Amino acid sequence: MQKCIVVAVLALAMIACHRQAESADPETRIVAYLQQHVTPGQPVLVTDLYNNVFTTPEDRQALQRMYDAFFKIPAFCVDYSMKNGKPPTLKQISDQFQLKVPSEVEVLFRTMEADPRMPRFIERDRSTGEITRIDADRIAADEKFGKPLRNR
Repeated sequence: MQKCIVVAVLALAMIACHRQAESADPETRIVAYLQQHVTPGQPVLVTDLYNNVFTTPEDRQALQRMYDAFFKIPAFCVDYSMKNGKPPTLKQISDQFQLKVPSEVEVLFRTMEADPRMPRFIERDRSTGEITRIDADRIAADEKFGKPLRNR
């Protein structure tokens, strides 16, 4: 009997979380989706997200904004580090790119780290997630990620 009650409560909680995620703003829905679906060693295909998962204009706009930030974050980290002598904090990155979902910058870094196509530009502290090392030369030399550094 107790097991049935526990299962019923868990099922209701899952339904409530699903409904809450559905009613959340697009950026929150995308972050929640990525938190559940980013798998180490597996690329995140934005075209799949765009064409099959987040298909409303609002979703696509939020996805595009996150995609743009994704490609600008490494160069920002280099600029910040060169100007300040230390890497930016996750909060500073979040503020710079106006990422409004609390775990959004963490999800973007997890996506970078999970994708085998992504060069290893940045090392982070395993317990805090904060940046411990930036490979500025590698970022600057990269065709996509170094572009903001070359366009000054």
